[in-house]
Amino acid sequence: MDGGTQPRSQLFKEVVAEYAEDMKQGANFPPVTIYYDGEEYWLADGFHRVRAKEAIEATEVTAEVHFGTQRDAVLYAVGANAAHGLRRTNADKRRSVERLLRDHEWSLWSDNAISKKCGVSNTFVGKIRNELMLTNNDNTATLRRGIDNRLIDTSKIGGKSLQDTKDTTKRQRKKKQASKITSPTPLVQSKEVVKGDTWKLGKSHYLFCGDSSSKKFQKLIPSEIGLFMIFIDTKEHWPQFLPENTMNAFCFYSSYGEDIDLRNLRQIIENCLATTTDADDTVIMINLPDPSLFILMESLYCPCYCAEPDPQRCTDALTAWAAINQPVKKL
Repeated sequence: MDGGTQPRSQLFKEVVAEYAEDMKQGANFPPVTIYYDGEEYWLADGFHRVRAKEAIEATEVTAEVHFGTQRDAVLYAVGANAAHGLRRTNADKRRSVERLLRDHEWSLWSDNAISKKCGVSNTFVGKIRNELMLTNNDNTATLRRGIDNRLIDTSKIGGKSLQDTKDTTKRQRKKKQASKITSPTPLVQSKEVVKGDTWKLGKSHYLFCGDSSSKKFQKLIPSEIGLFMIFIDTKEHWPQFLPENTMNAFCFYSSYGEDIDLRNLRQIIENCLATTTDADDTVIMINLPDPSLFILMESLYCPCYCAEPDPQRCTDALTAWAAINQPVKKL
């Protein structure tokens, strides 16, 4: 269990405790997955189940054993729970992708190969690879394995080399630093939002100033919704129905109203996003309790469509967004 095969960013004590209690009651769990190299047994899937067995002082666990090395166990582990078991958080998925991208051999795999192995999207792998490349001076970061298994230099695909990308990034940083010196107050504060406005934040987020029932907002919503979030101000406003093709839903009401601690609320929302959405899943948000939530959506790679009737809250959201120097555009 200490060979780097653990795919999750953390084990959850409450899950271990729940499994342990179920085991005491006689519940049957699926066998854990193990790889055996002739000397060592490497656990590849079932860490919560093994910890639960330890918690009830059991000395045996049912296992499905495969012949293979520690690296075989790692490759199995990065895709474990993609379609079964305790749902992976976005942090779990990122840990799996980074595990392969930081390896001397697996980093040469294409984004498509890594995405299939880890059970995530191509774009998710590409974003993480680009982040690692910008902080990695190793030229092998621009090599890929072709169909014939030969190494291909991809550094100039698209017309820019890795060095060009680094130089461009440096210039952008200098511009950002200069803008901070000359304009300490974000320019977006001068843009007043009025009802009926629709704003695009970055490449994939939309803020509509108005009621969510507006046809203008309804036209924006994509056909599939990964998470539907609604923040209500009175108990009478509980939603009576959800939009079609909604995979998950979160409704929040607090008697504290606007006095609620936004840091605690932000943590609740982040946990909800991490455990109910995949990267690139669409999030619909009705009402905007915290102006910085679009930044959270961006960090978790979740496109967000928000309807907020209060123009001042919308303006606050644009001001908060300006802090990360991402584009904003009125549609």
